[in-house]
Amino acid sequence: MIGAMKAKYHREREENIAPKYRLKRRTYEVIRAIKKYHPDEIKSILDIGTADGLMLSAIKKEFPETECVGLEYSQELIDTCQDKKIKVVQGDAQNPPFPDNSFDAASATALIEHISDPMKMLRAIRRVLKPGGIFIVTTPVPIFDDIAQLIGHIEKEIHQETFYLKKLKRFFQEAGFEVPETRKFMLSPIGFPKELLIEDIIRFLKLDFILLNQLIVGRKK
Repeated sequence: MIGAMKAKYHREREENIAPKYRLKRRTYEVIRAIKKYHPDEIKSILDIGTADGLMLSAIKKEFPETECVGLEYSQELIDTCQDKKIKVVQGDAQNPPFPDNSFDAASATALIEHISDPMKMLRAIRRVLKPGGIFIVTTPVPIFDDIAQLIGHIEKEIHQETFYLKKLKRFFQEAGFEVPETRKFMLSPIGFPKELLIEDIIRFLKLDFILLNQLIVGRKK
């Protein structure tokens, strides 16, 4: 996988305002989607590309009775994970080392753009989901990601393939998912007061083209 992160990524997410905010906001969106699209008792959650496990730890706090498992390519990042309440294993998102029908929900935030074969990953995650299980993916809007790199807001990364929601929805459907939701979120890369309310108004006014990030939810048929 091109663009795999190392221990520096963990330090940035703990110390720097922008990475810390992006982590917080993506975590919020994943938890919101789980509650909305899997309202029944959820017993198992898989976070793909879990990095240092910080998002998965927050998910575990929200669902304390749920088994929370992370899959991470970088052993260096796995070694930074301190939370003993979650389990993180080393592996490839395109070949997850889990049996069929293992998880109620899965998430992958800021990952799919780094994967060499996104369709292979989507089909692999569908395999490990239980019937009716959901897969939540976030990815930056390509044009805003390019601008952020150009002005030095984020480090230049090597992305295998970038996605707008229309293309991402088509990929999900071809992989055998239903798609109950696509949406954009994140007006600012560092956050501000009343942001959720303001973003709801922006979406209502159909001005969401100005939002920086994207989310899609797939459900296994």
